[in-house]
Amino acid sequence: MRKFGLFGSVLFAAALAVAGPAAAQGFNWRTQDGQTINLMFNNHPWSQAMRDMVADFTAKTGIKARIEIFNEEQFRARLTTLMQGGSADMDVYMSLTSREGAVFHRAGWYADLAPLMADKSLTMPDFNYEDFAASIRQASTFGKQIVALPINQEGPLFYWRKDIFERCKIAEPAALEDIPAAAAAIKACDANQGVWAARGIRGVTPYAMAGFIYNSGGSFATPDGKPGLSQPGSVRGLEMYSNLLKDYGPPGALNHTFTQVIELLGQGRIAMTHESSNEFANIVRFPNRANDLGVKVLPPGRDTKISKPVAIGWTVAISAHSKRQPAAWLFLQWATSREVQAKLVQAGVAPPRASVFEGEAFNAWAKELPIRRAWANALIEIGRTGTGVYQSPTDRIPEARDIIGGAMQAIVQGRATPAEAARAADADLAKLQ
Repeated sequence: MRKFGLFGSVLFAAALAVAGPAAAQGFNWRTQDGQTINLMFNNHPWSQAMRDMVADFTAKTGIKARIEIFNEEQFRARLTTLMQGGSADMDVYMSLTSREGAVFHRAGWYADLAPLMADKSLTMPDFNYEDFAASIRQASTFGKQIVALPINQEGPLFYWRKDIFERCKIAEPAALEDIPAAAAAIKACDANQGVWAARGIRGVTPYAMAGFIYNSGGSFATPDGKPGLSQPGSVRGLEMYSNLLKDYGPPGALNHTFTQVIELLGQGRIAMTHESSNEFANIVRFPNRANDLGVKVLPPGRDTKISKPVAIGWTVAISAHSKRQPAAWLFLQWATSREVQAKLVQAGVAPPRASVFEGEAFNAWAKELPIRRAWANALIEIGRTGTGVYQSPTDRIPEARDIIGGAMQAIVQGRATPAEAARAADADLAKLQ
């Protein structure tokens, strides 16, 4: 049996899979029959799928679930209003704990799931918390408190047009440094072919740029915990990402986030990008992309041999102000169960449970197209080796990522050299600590 490292103990998961069905049959899902819970979600493939599937939860538990879905900016504004007001009207909400977990925890917005998890009358015997990806579990744990459960796993992946590489007689990039070389070769081969696109808006850039920094031997922190963007390896990664956008990116690149990048890739207007695995289903909906794209984890540094991808995931949490926490906990278990996650794959939602990757349903789906298997293998790798950290040490994470993205923009715009931009960013980042 394959081992998945940070995914948790696959042997334990497999043992539970054998014992689980019999044990689960004896679990009473209807202890909260007749309750109604209110759920508020960010607009996401997972939440869209939940809206279509929630009737199954009601049929299983007798609990009615009212779902509201908002675009992210509106979602965050409404969540803040409700939580600051101590409202008991919302029971369950989505949270990106790698981004706001520390702040929300300090504010007392999360219910502690650990006591609910330990209650055998409320928790199904085959729940198996260790089955979830470790990087996401760690982002949702504060001391002994568990504040949320993972609902998906994602991270940036390297997408490239295999047909263009073949036509231009360019080898598939095996090392990070091969990407700029391939970009130059594509531009020389076909002046009409767009080459590269990636995130350029300040606050969203570090998610895609972190792999370049890590694989170049850099880090966002020094060994003693200070901002580390001006370390030699960090500067190299920052420079490579910035130069790819400056030299090979599309017009208006600094105003682009994932939506523009995916559109360019899907339409065939670029040959390479480093963008979220979560957009896989949207990419392959475009004509021909399922056949001509390659996908894998960003290549390691040639000299460093380092491959350290970003691996994060949205989670689902229970409001600390909820008066219906047992019913909400049943929803969390159902929504994150192996059975439901196996179905969510069809909606392009990557499962954070290791056991789902080994399930028959997932493997049957992956075998239908080679690119699906490649995508699945990349997700297994980022779950095993990834990190949820892509900013310097601070609880003020959105501000830190904005500063780091600003350094990239300064290089692209010619306002600073990579070393100058990194030093200025570190000075600003130090003020957040």
